[in-house]
Amino acid sequence: MPDLNGMALFAAVVRSQGFSQAARDIGMPKSTISRKVAQLEEELGVRLLQRDSRNLSLTQVGTLFYQHCETIVNELEAAKAVIEHTHADVSGSLRIAIPVSFSQELIANLCSGFLRLYPSVELDVQFTDSDVGLVGEGYDIAIKYGPLQPSDNVARLLFERQPILVASPGYLKKHGTPATPKELGQHAGILLGTTRSAPIWPLGKGGRKTMVSFNRKVRVNSAVMVRQLALDDFGIAMLSHAQCKKDLASGALLPILPEWPMEPFKVYGVYSSRKQLATNISVFLDFFIKRFGSQESLLGMMG
Repeated sequence: MPDLNGMALFAAVVRSQGFSQAARDIGMPKSTISRKVAQLEEELGVRLLQRDSRNLSLTQVGTLFYQHCETIVNELEAAKAVIEHTHADVSGSLRIAIPVSFSQELIANLCSGFLRLYPSVELDVQFTDSDVGLVGEGYDIAIKYGPLQPSDNVARLLFERQPILVASPGYLKKHGTPATPKELGQHAGILLGTTRSAPIWPLGKGGRKTMVSFNRKVRVNSAVMVRQLALDDFGIAMLSHAQCKKDLASGALLPILPEWPMEPFKVYGVYSSRKQLATNISVFLDFFIKRFGSQESLLGMMG
């Protein structure tokens, strides 16, 4: 039987798209993860990952094996959670900071479901784009976009979103379709962000990554509004693939520079290391991941 720890580390490397990011995500030395994955490949007698100095990709058998690893790891985590929560009364207060751009309706549904399961917990949920202090301001969890600044806090990856640049046929007919990243600077853009967000899009991956400035037509902290403005011909927008999947299929929105795929955006649940992962924090983060772990569930997460 394959080593379960090796399988879990292999799955973490695939999710994080590399050994270095996996090491940061789970707090383990890169050399240890690399050694464990190599031992797993040797034990199985197959190559799971193709490695070179810049890129990391799954082999065909690695893709199939990863799907099974993810299922097993999720089941093990769920089983562990059942045992832990059986021996601990989930109660007390839980103060959570969530970015304004998250869908308040979906977060409300999340909290309702959580409170039904754990009625002894008292929730205090604040939508804010301020860089809250977990200890100083009394927050137990802060939901944050990556990349994160180095700190003593602990960050748990909650989900990833694949961004894509899109525009309506009407806008492109009037203004033309950019053929290179440089040409984006001549176009109007719809920016999802706060007053601190700059009109910049990060195109490409790895060594082919470039930061592109654009002319900001509108700035708003609602992905729902960004999508609607794009549909209404006001400019190019960056949305998650899940948010505009139906629009792309119908032709209401068209992909821009698809040959420049971007790094996925990562969202983390951050908590203070002083908390020693209190039971109510652990339970909430587990519930969050299970509730919104699939791409379809993320369809309207940012609203």
